[in-house]
Amino acid sequence: ASGGLSEAEIQKMVKDAEANAADDKKRREVVEAKNQGESLVHSTEKSLKDYGDKVSAADKGAIETALEALRTALTGEDVEAIQARTNELMQASMK
Repeated sequence: ASGGLSEAEIQKMVKDAEANAADDKKRREVVEAKNQGESLVHSTEKSLKDYGDKVSAADKGAIETALEALRTALTGEDVEAIQARTNELMQASMK
C-alpha cells in the first residue's frame, strides 16, 4: 500500500484551502470594519459628552443621526454598509 493521496484528493484539499482563505479574508474585513466603526462610535460619544454644548443643535442632530445609523450597521456583517456609515459619521463629526 502506497498510503499517498490521489490527485483528486489533492485537488479537493487545494480547493478547500482556497475557499477557506476567501472566507478568512471576508471575516477579517468584517472584523476590521467593525473595530473601526466601534472605535469611532466610542470617540464620538465621548466628544459629544465633553463638547456637546459647544456644537450647534443642527450639527449635533446630524452627528446623533449618523451615530445611530452606524450603530445599526454594526449589528450586521455588511462591510460596505459599515464603512459607509463610518464615513458618514466622520463627515458629520468634522463640521
